[in-house]
Formats: sequence, structure tokens, C-alpha cells
Amino acid sequence: MIDSIGYSKSRINPGDDVSGTIKTSVGGVAFNICKQLALSGFTNLELLTALGDDLKGRAIIEFCDKLGIITDNIYLCNDTDTDSYLAIEDIQGLKAAIAHIFNVEEFGDRILEPLENGVVKTSSNPSRNLIVLDGNLSTSSLSKIAENKKFKNYDIRIASASSSKAFRLKPFLSLPNVTIYCNMAEAENLCNLSFKDTRQASAYLLKQGLGRAIVTNGGEQICASSVYHEPITILPPKVKNIKHITGAGDYFLACHIANEINQIPKEISLLKAAESASKYVETEIK
Repeated sequence: MIDSIGYSKSRINPGDDVSGTIKTSVGGVAFNICKQLALSGFTNLELLTALGDDLKGRAIIEFCDKLGIITDNIYLCNDTDTDSYLAIEDIQGLKAAIAHIFNVEEFGDRILEPLENGVVKTSSNPSRNLIVLDGNLSTSSLSKIAENKKFKNYDIRIASASSSKAFRLKPFLSLPNVTIYCNMAEAENLCNLSFKDTRQASAYLLKQGLGRAIVTNGGEQICASSVYHEPITILPPKVKNIKHITGAGDYFLACHIANEINQIPKEISLLKAAESASKYVETEIK
């Protein structure tokens, strides 16, 4: 989608009209993650999404091509506009946002079809195939992936889209090959419970049958719980000045995946991803 982010160095209250900057760029969970992995030097990255057959959609494909991201199987919608996202941020973080994600929700089956029917190139070794799913996909689309036996040994990572959509991830809770990245609010809404901390939240997700849960909570402790190792808890670096927040979770996820592919030890992988995300938040959009 196309992101438009308004940022002010002033604190914004309801009804305020403040000075600041407005930046427009390519965004969206799937793209943000693909972009960071591409910039980290990884190849064979394929983006599956739905775009309008318009100037914005063609600009996104062109930008992906420059990054080396495969776009051969993106679904183009002839009679819709490319999705968009509008956010307002200030020195305290995100104040409000509106996501127009019609295409992603409406055409989920078309988006995932190339993955399901074998058009997307994959390794003969299932464990070497890594799928990152955007939690903005519809409930039915996500359920189809969860139920598809073809992917039962794939390394599946899921970016929870928001606390209001976390319930869509329930079909994955019983799958040991899945990692869910979420914050505390998303974990609580997904489980319909309240947790005292990220360790308790991630442990509960594992009890449902999930392979791994990585739960964040702003500046509080991050916990990664897995069926294969003891819980790992780290404290992210303190953010001194928020310059932009949109996409920080996607950046954290992509950096963590990159660290793991590079076989960095688990605790260091998590810490380095948190450090990268903190620097991202402190860096002004250019």
C-alpha cells in the first residue's frame, strides 16, 4: 500500500492543527518486511499481495523490482484503487491511523493462490521455505493457510496486524511450525485473557500448541518462548526521541528473521533486533 505519515515535533491533542512534515512512501506489513530483508542482502524474496491497476500500484511494483523483490505473482485488480494508510504521529508516538485495506481483505484467495498451487518457487526441503503472513489478511484466507497440509513443515512467521484483528490468528495456535510476533494487547485479545507480563503471555500461547511466540510490550521486556528452548527475555534499549513509529514492528520482525538466518545465537538475535528497531524509531524519515 501507499503510506502517508504526518509527523510533528509538538505534542498533538485532539483537534490540534500543528506544523510538521508529511511523507508519502511505499508501505504495508508485507512490503516493509520484504524491503528490510532485501536491504539485508537476501534474495529469492517474493511479495504476494493485491494492488490496483493504477499509477500507485505500478509504482509499488517498480520499486520492488529495484530492490530485487519478485513481483511476478502479484494480483492486479482492474477496478479498485491501490490500498493506502494514513497516520498521524508526534513525539509520543502514534496518535491515530486509518488503513484502507480493501484489496488485501477482499482478494485474499487470489493473493495466496500462487503459493497454494505451486507457482511460487519453493525448496524441496520444506523447512527451508519461510512464509511471513500479514495479519491483515481475512479470517478465511488465514484459515486456509493454517489448514493446508502442504505448509505443515514450513517455517511460518506471522505479523499480528492489530489488537482488533488478533482473533484472526486463532487457527495457527495449534501449529508447532508457526511463530507469532505480537504485542501484549494483541496477545490478550487473541487469548481473551489479561497477562501480567510478556513471559506469561508467550507461555500461554505455547500451551495452546503454538511453536513459538515473541511478545513485545513497548519499552518493557520482550519475551520469546519456544517449544524447543527455555524462554528468552530481554529488555529493549530505551528510546530517547521518537522520530517515527509506523513500521517499527515490521522492522523488528525482519531484523530478527535476518539474524536467525545468519545463525546468530537466539538471545543475541532478539537483542539485536530490538536494538535495530529502537534506532529505527529514533531515525527521522527521509
